[in-house]
Amino acid sequence: MEEKISKIKKVLKRWDLCIAEKIIFIYLLSFSNEGVIKISRYEIMKDLGISNLTLGKYLNYLSDKKLIYKKQVRANGRFTANEYSFLEERKD
Repeated sequence: MEEKISKIKKVLKRWDLCIAEKIIFIYLLSFSNEGVIKISRYEIMKDLGISNLTLGKYLNYLSDKKLIYKKQVRANGRFTANEYSFLEERKD
């Protein structure tokens, strides 16, 4: 819990993040377990009242700034979804 609070404090003090990025980051952090984000995009969109395009835009911004990491998931040889985490290298 202290680690999450520390991350929140650091993100809130960053000048290069807009308010939407900060809110989405804190929201994702609240649904993370051992660095892995455990919530669906649909739930995020519904809870925050934003569209899929808006969510995607801010997830990309957070990923570009190395605050979250995106991993593309494959099923049957095709990409099926993206998973997000706070860990650069994830164990599967």
